[in-house]
Amino acid sequence: MSELYNRTRRSRSIPLKLLRQGRPLAVPVYWLIQASDLGREGIENSGSYRFADHIYRNVPSGKGRLGRWLDAKFLALPAVRSFRSRFLASRNALAEFLAQRLPEGRRLDVLSAPCGIPRELAEGAASYSQMPAATLERVTFHGLDLNPDVLREATDFAKANGLLDFVTHHGNALDRATYPAGADFITSTGLAEFLDDAQLEQLYRVFHDVLRPGGLLITSGMQRRWVSEYFLRLAELRTHYRSPEQLENIARRIPFREVSTRTDQFGIQSILTART
Repeated sequence: MSELYNRTRRSRSIPLKLLRQGRPLAVPVYWLIQASDLGREGIENSGSYRFADHIYRNVPSGKGRLGRWLDAKFLALPAVRSFRSRFLASRNALAEFLAQRLPEGRRLDVLSAPCGIPRELAEGAASYSQMPAATLERVTFHGLDLNPDVLREATDFAKANGLLDFVTHHGNALDRATYPAGADFITSTGLAEFLDDAQLEQLYRVFHDVLRPGGLLITSGMQRRWVSEYFLRLAELRTHYRSPEQLENIARRIPFREVSTRTDQFGIQSILTART
């Protein structure tokens, strides 16, 4: 798990690796991709939290006009739009959850694990705040991550984006001791792809233990598609692909009260929701 927050890169030089593999045509593709901020971050840091947040933010940037143009093209790819759909699912689910549960008058704990840049928490809370008489006074937001530098950046982001009651938890997402005592809502996207089935079941069990009765988990998985597979291999990301049925089968080994899955419009990201 120690590599998940950082880099999964094994080769010191990807161009040399491509040449050794007899794939010289992939080398210019590699260099072209790096003009885009999304492409460069994805390759240099093997799909880091900044890579994910760039997609979630959905604002093109790069080296000069070519880089920004290429970045916009990447952001418009179905595979990338699918990647963003898991953020949108979490954001929208949080806004709906807050609207349903805050009128009950009790305090709520909302957790992102791993949190990276907790954009889904900030935008979900902001969406809820637009509703009449909305207030976040009874909500504590939590971010859990293995990287202390990420947690510091997450804290700054949270404060700058209206999450004034934001608590960080440093540690392994598979370790129950890392978590707060309880939570009412958990979002976890982009982690299942890096876990084998046994680890994913362990993660779901931790989530079930953390969630209070009536709590909601929203998480994601990924199906194999050739375009996304090409870039993931180029970035040396080792990915576990699962169908919605496979995700649901693992989640149903845990005594959640309710489990359901759906696939996004691109047929790549699977969204799993589970209730306690």
